[in-house]
Amino acid sequence: MELTTTPAIVARATYPLSPTLNDLIATIWLPGRAMGKARPRLGKYGVFMPKNYVQWKSGAILQTIRSRAPQPEKACAIECLFVNFASSDSDNLTGSVLDALVDANYLRGDSSSCVVSSQGRFVKTKKKRNQPKPIGVLVKVYDAEIEEIDFKVFSDFD
Repeated sequence: MELTTTPAIVARATYPLSPTLNDLIATIWLPGRAMGKARPRLGKYGVFMPKNYVQWKSGAILQTIRSRAPQPEKACAIECLFVNFASSDSDNLTGSVLDALVDANYLRGDSSSCVVSSQGRFVKTKKKRNQPKPIGVLVKVYDAEIEEIDFKVFSDFD
C-alpha cells in the first residue's frame, strides 16, 4: 500500500544549504519509487521512451498538479529527498523529477534562469507500528537567486 499524502518527515540537514536560499515555497510529495531519467530508445517503429518511465512520469505530473503547490515566481532551488528507496544515482532521479515538474507546468523550465540549483539525497524513515513505510520523493522548492562570487578571491590563480 502506497501513501498518497505527504508524510510528516523530520530530516536533519547533513550538509550546509546554499546561503542564497531564502524561503521554502512548497513541498510536493510524489508517492512511489521514482525512476531515473530515461534515454529515448530506437525501436522497430521509431523512437520511444521506456514504458515504466512514461508511467512513473505521468503519475508524477498528475500528483504535482493535484498538489496545487504555489509556483515559484522567479528562480528557485529544488531539493529532492528520496524516501525509503535506493536505486538509480541521485542525479538521474533528480533529473526525472525536474522533467515532471516542467511537464506539469509547475516550473517554467529547468535551465539555470529557472532552477539555480538542484540536489537529491536518499533518506530513511523509521517504521511506525501498523503503518506502511512511506516510499516516494519529497520535493522541496525554495526561493533562490544566482550566487555572485568575487573573483578577487581567486587572484592567486592568475
